Amino acid sequence: MHNGGLTIIVASGAGGVARKYSVSKKLVAVVASTLGLIAACFMLSCLHYFHMWNKSRGQQALVAELDQLRKENEFFRVDARQLTDQMALLETTAKKLEIMAGLVQDGTAGVGGPARNTRPIPDLASAPSLKKHFKSLDRKKINLQTEFAKLQEHYTSRQILLSATPTIMPALGYLSDGYGYRRDPFSGERDWHPGVDISAPKGARVVATADGTVSRAGWTQGYGKLVDLGHRFGILTRYGHLSKITVKAGQKVKRGDVIGYVGSTGRATGTHVHFEVRLNGEALDPMRFLRD
Repeated sequence: MHNGGLTIIVASGAGGVARKYSVSKKLVAVVASTLGLIAACFMLSCLHYFHMWNKSRGQQALVAELDQLRKENEFFRVDARQLTDQMALLETTAKKLEIMAGLVQDGTAGVGGPARNTRPIPDLASAPSLKKHFKSLDRKKINLQTEFAKLQEHYTSRQILLSATPTIMPALGYLSDGYGYRRDPFSGERDWHPGVDISAPKGARVVATADGTVSRAGWTQGYGKLVDLGHRFGILTRYGHLSKITVKAGQKVKRGDVIGYVGSTGRATGTHVHFEVRLNGEALDPMRFLRD
């Protein structure tokens, strides 16, 4: 250094020629400033590149997340439309079942014909519309739950009543005497017949005409070997003149179970089963109940 400047000596070897270069202080400052500026620019560029790279990576993640959200939103819209169609079908089914069950008095008349437009699809393009639509479906779901609960209660009661109602013939045969007044086969006088007589071969199966419990099984005056079945709702069925009884008092039976066999015990002119249906002790015409 000399007079604030810089002297640079360059020698090619120990015995070689030396060259001397003098650089002013101002030039040294300019070069130092330039190098410092270049270094600062380089660092700033690196920092900017790193920032932009980080931002780009975050933006790519956001784009991927947005794309996934769009796909999920489309799935939600499709599911919402399908759910709407299913709810509409359930509402129609519930209405039909209520009409068939007699829970509502108003029916629907038969209508038809081609339609130009199908049922309008609700606008589900935005999140608020989707939210509103799902709230509407939730209300419909509550209404349907109430309707189906009523239907279930109704059909359960109907099923219980049907299981307790005599609906099949007690034996495979033909009707040889009906319900009501008749000429007594022994005395020839006018007499009241509280049931029907079904002629069948001796030993033919006699079955329960409804679900119930055996309330009597044994010999009874006039009926011979008799089985009484108690059913729900005050219904009782009676099977008389049996040749053999296969059940005992207190036993539970189902419709179609064998309870005995056709005979002619008691006051009978031939092999047949005497069948009665009573409601709260009052004899009813069995033919009002038998389907076959």
